[in-house]
Amino acid sequence: MSAYSPSNLPVTEAGTSRHYDRSVVLRIGIVVALFMIAAFICILDIVVGSGTLTLTQVLHALFAPNTVDASTPFIVWDLRMPMTMMALITGVSLSLSGLLMQTILDNPLAEPFTLGVSSAAGFGAALALGFSVSLTSIMPFIPLELVTAVNAFLFALLAAGLVLLLSKGGKSVQSITLLGIALHFVFSSLLSLIQYMASVDQLQSIVFWLMGSLLRATWLKVAIAGCLSLAMIPIVLFHAWSLTALRSFGEQAVVFGVPVRRLRIVMLVISALLAGSVTAVVGIVGFIGLVGPHVARMLTGEDHRFTIAATIAVGAVFATVASLATKVIIPGAVLPFGMVTALAGLPFFIVLVMRHTKGDVM
Repeated sequence: MSAYSPSNLPVTEAGTSRHYDRSVVLRIGIVVALFMIAAFICILDIVVGSGTLTLTQVLHALFAPNTVDASTPFIVWDLRMPMTMMALITGVSLSLSGLLMQTILDNPLAEPFTLGVSSAAGFGAALALGFSVSLTSIMPFIPLELVTAVNAFLFALLAAGLVLLLSKGGKSVQSITLLGIALHFVFSSLLSLIQYMASVDQLQSIVFWLMGSLLRATWLKVAIAGCLSLAMIPIVLFHAWSLTALRSFGEQAVVFGVPVRRLRIVMLVISALLAGSVTAVVGIVGFIGLVGPHVARMLTGEDHRFTIAATIAVGAVFATVASLATKVIIPGAVLPFGMVTALAGLPFFIVLVMRHTKGDVM
């Protein structure tokens, strides 16, 4: 038997080791359970919609399309699946983006749109929808259906780039936050100007986009947003230990060999890419990036090896539940996705602010 086996450790160390092992198993179990819940809700979301499909028909259309009539796979794969998958990707991207923002800014109330990404994306989409002004004019290879989304995405990245540039490469957390807030108000004002100048039809299109909707989801948009999200997740997981150290020790994490400034820049860019990609497709969707990380921390703690996975899973659950709610609150109608997430996340936000304020007072 190894000299370092738990049976040879002092009683206190052996007990601590067993407690840690149990906590690891518990956190892994929580993450697995969350992913299973998200998968179940995804299937339920596909079942619910205009037209009557049973769970059996949906499962057959997904796994044995030759056993059902031709219309069922079309409804499932071409109409409902893109919306469900886009909701799933939106939840994952915004929730993970929120975790990164809260960690690198050391602010429990930070979210993906702290950088002004949402208002910048809204302004970019409004320019394309209202006046056909798009940065994609120099990229003629962009498909017509992606023009608005790409324009919104480019403006979202522009906002993040301005924050990094003006804050001298993320040198100060305070400067990042303040510049993000300033850019948010600038782009919000420009967006209001666009709405004021738009015609009735143009205004209707802009407002519908701003409310957030899954109805614009297509397999092409799902593939682009999904690939970007999948590309970012391994990078974030690779930096899990550094993010844990930064969360626990702040600027002092440099003592442990964490390149704090470089880490902050990389995570800011990833956060902007994640939030900008889904915002460009779905529109402005609030509170997922705020709620997801806090629920994940409540369930798994501050160790980012587990918190990252839990955040992804919580975001997936939150968004798919919201997608389901858009179709069941008012039968026969599909409510705006962003409105439902805002209504669902508002109570949690109020509780969070009250707890944070109470902690400051104490």
